[in-house]
Amino acid sequence: MPRVFPHDLEAERSLLGSMLISKEACQDILNKCEDRDFYEESHKVLFNAMSELSRQNIPVDVTTITSYLLDHSQLDKVGGVEYLRQLSDSVPTLAHSEYYLKIIHNKSILRKIINETTKIAENAFGDIEDIDGFIDESEKTMLAITRDRNAGEFVDVKKVIREVTDRLNKLQSIDGNISGIRTNFRDLDKITSGLQKGDLIILAARPAMGKTAFALNIAHNVAFKSEDPVAIFSLEMPASQLVQRIICSMGGIEGSTMRTGEILKTNANKYYAAAERVSKCNLYIDDTPGVKINEIVAKCRKLKQEHGLKLIVIDYLQLITGSSNNRESRQQEVSDISRQLKMLARELDVPVIALSQLSRSVEQRPNKRPMMSDLRESGAIEQDADIVTFIYREGYYKASEGKEEEDNGLTEIIIAKHRNGATGEVNLAFEKNFSRFTDLAPIGPDGSSAGVRDVRG
Repeated sequence: MPRVFPHDLEAERSLLGSMLISKEACQDILNKCEDRDFYEESHKVLFNAMSELSRQNIPVDVTTITSYLLDHSQLDKVGGVEYLRQLSDSVPTLAHSEYYLKIIHNKSILRKIINETTKIAENAFGDIEDIDGFIDESEKTMLAITRDRNAGEFVDVKKVIREVTDRLNKLQSIDGNISGIRTNFRDLDKITSGLQKGDLIILAARPAMGKTAFALNIAHNVAFKSEDPVAIFSLEMPASQLVQRIICSMGGIEGSTMRTGEILKTNANKYYAAAERVSKCNLYIDDTPGVKINEIVAKCRKLKQEHGLKLIVIDYLQLITGSSNNRESRQQEVSDISRQLKMLARELDVPVIALSQLSRSVEQRPNKRPMMSDLRESGAIEQDADIVTFIYREGYYKASEGKEEEDNGLTEIIIAKHRNGATGEVNLAFEKNFSRFTDLAPIGPDGSSAGVRDVRG
């Protein structure tokens, strides 16, 4: 015996009855509903008739509907005039029309899920050559249903003002006005107000500037004793090396002693204390090389559903593989990836930090401070990002050019784009031996810093 698709005929009757007896309810429901949301075919006919009358600016009631259906030889299909009268008489109160609408929407979504998953299952029995493409298309199909469920509507400005006021009251009560997630870098948090949920943050630099170390510093600062985890996708470095760097940073351990194992001979207690501290970081690491963007999305959704999610860090953007097999334009592929990362940030309501390479054109200029145009395979990266940040160490270039000066570790964090705030520069000290960035000593009256700290060991 075939199974019956999910439906609720009583809710459909009540909704149509509400449309017949109230002009306001009719217009509101027409804006929020469509004929495929109804299960009963006669109800689809009625809904389309009401929609057409409304389009022609004709009032919707039993009389006008009867006339329209007669003209189109459809009155018998809906049960005649008697059924229309029953609909209008069966509505106990208009106040429940939103409730009826929600029931109908939910049943409609369930039917869509059944139809689409059935198609996916049938196709899976076929000869599929591109399994990644098949999985990607299947995910897109299910995402489309989700988007239908969460489709936005116009929001009354009064409601928005209440939300803005509530946020201002919350900010007023927060010490330091940090509304987002703290990175624990004093001046960076001050200029950004923390990492904001739903933001895509691009962190770009040339090799050896310390972008991976900086991203890891932020990740373990956020993850330390956090209830919600931080997800790290390391496409270039295995998880063991990545964790080794974090241990060096948190424990003030020189990387060379970790690489040779010397630390266990000279100061084992220091290592185990640092490892214990790192174990308290709520970190989830994926070191799959060449991971596809759709795999990143799926893994993050699953992590949030099972454990929660506070921040996503990806090292680095250009190593992500697109979901399409079309390799005609790598720039277009990277642009598509950046858009999907922005959509992921919005969907999961978490900040996403994506590391990015800069083109070699930086090295060919006398002034090697990075610019927006230096973003490699930029495409839509600049457009999609809420914040674009560059890392620049002038001392590194002076030392590499054979000048007598040594790299003193002074680092500029250049905020070149900030969609919802100020741009500017933040000075930090890079302790390369420890894979660690630190705040400079506060020297300003407001606690900010602008000086140079020599961190050579």
